[in-house]
Amino acid sequence: MGQITSGDVVILISNSGQSEELKNIIQYTSRNKNIKLIGITSKKDSILYKNSDAAFLMPNIKEAGPENIVPTSSTTAQLALGDAIAIACMKYKNFTKFDFKKFHPSGSLSIKLKTVGDLMITGKKLPVVSENVNMKNAIKIINNKKLGALIIVKKNGDTVGFLTDGDLKRIAQKYNDFTNLELKKVMKKNPVSVDENTLAASALSLMNSKKITSLCIHKKNKSHKTVGLVHMHDILNSNIN
Repeated sequence: MGQITSGDVVILISNSGQSEELKNIIQYTSRNKNIKLIGITSKKDSILYKNSDAAFLMPNIKEAGPENIVPTSSTTAQLALGDAIAIACMKYKNFTKFDFKKFHPSGSLSIKLKTVGDLMITGKKLPVVSENVNMKNAIKIINNKKLGALIIVKKNGDTVGFLTDGDLKRIAQKYNDFTNLELKKVMKKNPVSVDENTLAASALSLMNSKKITSLCIHKKNKSHKTVGLVHMHDILNSNIN
């Protein structure tokens, strides 16, 4: 009881509402007006029901076991009510899957809730290059960044194109002398970009459908401003399935 402090809410669940171990807790909460007691019981005349600030009266259910002794049906009903209360509280507090991820970062569900923002490459690691750079310098940059891709931008920083090492090979086959070609002449325009809060699993599905291996990442509705890059391998390595 030393762990119950002012401002707490105590939920007591008891089929009979008369268990001896409940009495001290009920008396303790009753003495402190700043502690609220929620009682869940099937007996309206029980000490638990009468002393609760909010009481839930469960139906008096016959237990499944022999002699109606072992708690079975009653505990199942209590579990269902507990789930209903939990979901109601989640909706009332607007508790989302992303809030769940914050409190349980290592759980299997949290892994599934990873976003591209959690996995993306940012800052100086981003392979950002001007649309006016020629292919000779572009090859050097793509080799130095070691990401197999280039994010191509205009002077104002807007993303206008994308180029992969696979594109470089195709360009080399198409042109006899391509080293002086500017990127804006050969880049893929309007690269696919997703919001940073997009689930990594959804991003992986998108990449599979588009038959691409990387995605540009933007914030909110600013799809022309790339803030990160995520590669298919980054998602697969995070154990998302």
